[in-house]
Amino acid sequence: MARELFRQTLSDGNLIVSLISEIEDGDFSSDQDRNRKLKENQSRIRDGEWNWLSQEHGTEIIWLDGNKGASGIRGDALATSSFQKVIAITVADCLPLLLIEESGILSLIHLGWRGIEQGLLEKSIQLIKTMSNEPLSAVLGPCINPCCYEFGQNEMDTLVEKYGSKIVGKTLAGSLSLDIKECVRGILTSSDVDIKYDDPFCTSCDPRYWSFRSEGTDKRQVMIAWKEETGEEIRRK
Repeated sequence: MARELFRQTLSDGNLIVSLISEIEDGDFSSDQDRNRKLKENQSRIRDGEWNWLSQEHGTEIIWLDGNKGASGIRGDALATSSFQKVIAITVADCLPLLLIEESGILSLIHLGWRGIEQGLLEKSIQLIKTMSNEPLSAVLGPCINPCCYEFGQNEMDTLVEKYGSKIVGKTLAGSLSLDIKECVRGILTSSDVDIKYDDPFCTSCDPRYWSFRSEGTDKRQVMIAWKEETGEEIRRK
């Protein structure tokens, strides 16, 4: 059953909600779009206009205004200030991260180590900051944790140069591992982004989630978020 990660009422009374799916909710990989199964799985956890990407481990951010949608276009982050648009990021070990700006801008970001190294998170934060000076906060979904994320030395050296030695860990088997969330926490802290929720579960250890590293699967869970009107802003006037 899809699990609610976060719920927040903004200063204007509108509501932000974010969920993460589990294996029993079905596969949300883009391949499912061919046989209509994707839409069926989507509608079971949230009705409405779904927007999702063909994720490339790059730095492309797609901005959705009221008239624009995204059904599998290339990119690794979605952002919008529109109501009722369900934005979605699929993962099977990478980190799904939600940015929330107090006036109602949302961005969901797919963060693997390549996107982190290329500056996708910083780029996403900067995009929102060009539109608003309101405070930013973040919600971190489940991803592969250092206990399971065996990592190469050359790639680690590159990341340590940017994000420091705290990102280095050990797997349960004693191999070199990457703490992907430690990279992200450092970026968020240096950008004055408050972490509202940091999900502790490891997608490789936890049987509720698909894991590419442990299973080689092409199936994906999904993190979604949307903004809805509650009427509270009308009552306040």
